[in-house]
Parts: sequence; C-alpha cells; structure tokens
Amino acid sequence: MPAKPMVFVNIGWMKDYAGPSANDTPVGGHGYLKDGNIGHEVFNFASLDGKVYGYVPRSARINLKNPGGSSSDELVTAVTVVWIARNPSDKKTYIVGWYRDASVFRDNNHIKLKRSKNFIVTYQIEAPADKATLLPIDQRLFRIPTAKEEGNLGQSPVWYGGKDEFRAEVSAYLAADGTFAEKPKVGLNGAKYQTDPELRKRIELAAVRHATAYYRSRAGGSQVVASVEKDGVGWDLNVTAPTGAVLKVEVKGLSGRDLLVELTPNEFAKMRSTEHRAQYIIYVVTEALTSEARSHVFRHNAESSKGGNLVWATADGRQLKIQQIVAARLSAPYETIT
Repeated sequence: MPAKPMVFVNIGWMKDYAGPSANDTPVGGHGYLKDGNIGHEVFNFASLDGKVYGYVPRSARINLKNPGGSSSDELVTAVTVVWIARNPSDKKTYIVGWYRDASVFRDNNHIKLKRSKNFIVTYQIEAPADKATLLPIDQRLFRIPTAKEEGNLGQSPVWYGGKDEFRAEVSAYLAADGTFAEKPKVGLNGAKYQTDPELRKRIELAAVRHATAYYRSRAGGSQVVASVEKDGVGWDLNVTAPTGAVLKVEVKGLSGRDLLVELTPNEFAKMRSTEHRAQYIIYVVTEALTSEARSHVFRHNAESSKGGNLVWATADGRQLKIQQIVAARLSAPYETIT
C-alpha cells in the first residue's frame, strides 16, 4: 500500500522558530538568508491563539494535487507537513519538525498575520499548535537525500518525498515521535564513575557522565555512546546515531560557571582538521559536581566559518573564542658526577 502523501518544506536552520532573536536567527543556503535577511520561518513554531502557521520560502507554492487535493480545491486538510533544514555544522539536510492535521491552502498568501511590530507574514499552511512537533537540535538525525538523483530534494523549497518507500520511513519516524524504529543498544565502554581523591578527575568523570546521559536521552538523539578517552584519538566519546553517523565529542568539566577550557595539541589539531571538524563537538559542563550542572554544546558552523577562521557555536549563537597557546617541552641530559 502506497505511503500516505506528505509535504516537505525546506527552511532555514534554527533552534526554536519562536520569533526573531539575536541568539536564534535562521541560517541556510537560501540566497535571501545569505544576504543577512530574517527569514519569515522564524515564527513557524510560535503558537498564536492555539495554532501554528507555516511559511513557505521564496514564494513557492504547494500543489494541492500532491497531498490529495485537486486543482479546484481551495484547501486540503489533514495534511502532514514535514519541515526540513540544512544543518550549518555539516551542511546536510535533516528533518527538524512537523505539523500533523495541517490545512494547506491553494494560495501561498491566503493567511496574512502581523507577528510583531512592522513584521507581517503571509502563510499557506496552518495547524493546531498541539499537533506541531519541533525536535531538539541533537535529535535531528533523519537525513534527507539531496544527491542529484531523480526523486531527491532539489532546488525548490517544496518537495513531496520522492519514493513511497522513503515516505513510509518518514511516517514511521514521525509515528515514533522522532526516534528510529530500532533503538540501538546503548552502552558506555569505560568512563565509569570511580571514587578518585583528585578533584580534577571527579569533575572530568561527572562531565563525561553528563554528556553520556544527554546523548542517550531522546533529546540527545537516543544515540550509542562509547568512550575513546584512553585511545588518544583527540576526543573523549564516539556518539553514534541510529543512522550510523558519528559525532566526535570532546568533554570538558568545570567546577564553576566561568567557561574557560583548554585543549591539548592533539585535541586542537583534530578539532580543526578537515577530516573531523564537521563532527567534532566541544561539550562543556559547568558546575559539574553540583545539582546546577549545565552543558554548553559547541558545534562547528561551516556557514559562518571563513577560510582559516573556524567557528564553533552553541544553538543559541554563542561562539567560542579560540586563543592558540604555544608551549614547549624542555629537557637536558642527566649530569653525571665523577
């Protein structure tokens, strides 16, 4: 039986889509966003009187025949709209959220709303707010095929999902609330807590436990976490998604709130290398030994990086200030006294 039709809309990448914010602006490959403009999709998950309204970029229009309507219909109801966006860390496109039971209108400017002072947005899509799901950043793991092949996502922001088999996979993913059908077996090789008299070690262990718990959780993508701390690879954890994609997570723990950490030469080299940077995560836990422990997750932002000026930033836009420190190891032969 063919998969139920659905509509995919490609928008800029954001954390919350809850309105304009200096710390959460949409980024993406669209020329409009590249020019520093604010995409109207910033409100796509901001509830208004119990509803959410979906903006389709570049004045594109959804063909109502695809979600089961006809050319004469004014609207089609009970549509599943899947929102997709390109992750600035690896420049791959992922599902970021969806609307269920959405109404899609024939005209892309059917709804006109004043979302804030002097900010009017026109919409083609509306849905009940309680039927809208936005995935946390690290749960956005379902990759959209973008290779230049027939049926894959193309240049238009509107796409209908290609083959029935692919849409069926998406339907199962949505039905599982953004998790994959087969949950991986989770386990941590090493990095078990052991009592250690040295404060530094206790802080590091607490930070690793914090990162492990997060990536195993649904918000963190229900991923497999394995310690590589003793392997000298240049990071602490391999975090493997159900899709097989691997994040290379360097964990740093701090006793206080001030965020200042150091990398070894090996860690810094791996962080900057073209081979690893797209997957290299800096996961800092402040106040690691307290109930107020908080994570600060910095990901490579390929969109903002220019040449050798590489950028790592949090989802809310805080960037790491990277200061390279030069050090030296000094030695001399043992003096033999005769």
